[in-house]
Amino acid sequence: MFLQIVPVKNKVALGSQKLFANRFKPIREKINSRALKDFVLSTTKSAYKIFILWTLLIIVIGVFYHRGIIDKMGIFMTTVFFYVCDLICVLIWCPFRLIMKNKCCTTCRIFNWDHLMMFTPFIYIGGFYATSLVIVAFLAWLVWEMCVMLYPERFWEKTNVSLKCSECTDKLCIQYCQKLR
Repeated sequence: MFLQIVPVKNKVALGSQKLFANRFKPIREKINSRALKDFVLSTTKSAYKIFILWTLLIIVIGVFYHRGIIDKMGIFMTTVFFYVCDLICVLIWCPFRLIMKNKCCTTCRIFNWDHLMMFTPFIYIGGFYATSLVIVAFLAWLVWEMCVMLYPERFWEKTNVSLKCSECTDKLCIQYCQKLR
């Protein structure tokens, strides 16, 4: 999670680091600011549909916890299940692509939401470790969202050459990228 907050070159997938200036390669021609604004609005609208659905799911988990249907171990196992789901999304198939309409992980608007989505059930159990995971995950999400709003050109393949399939070096993208097959 920490590596999603600080710029590093080779240890983290490009999709997770595209918010940083060192991973941004601007296109040669002038950026179409209207098209960029439309892109940001449409992807943000899709992202927040997912955010609302996720929040509702976390509320349901909280209700189950407070009614005694699941206990702390159940919360922990839910988090483990979310971790496995995250791996499935990255390695096999991602259902969020249906809502986001992105072609791969590298171009995904919500790529760095993974830790927040994974650890949010921990808000119900408290404790130093659980709380610190939630706080760092929230911080990574907040940095990501601020960069989307401040530097939207870094998140779109039509303004950031690094995100084009022809430039792809991300092994996570092999299922979608013809170049890496």
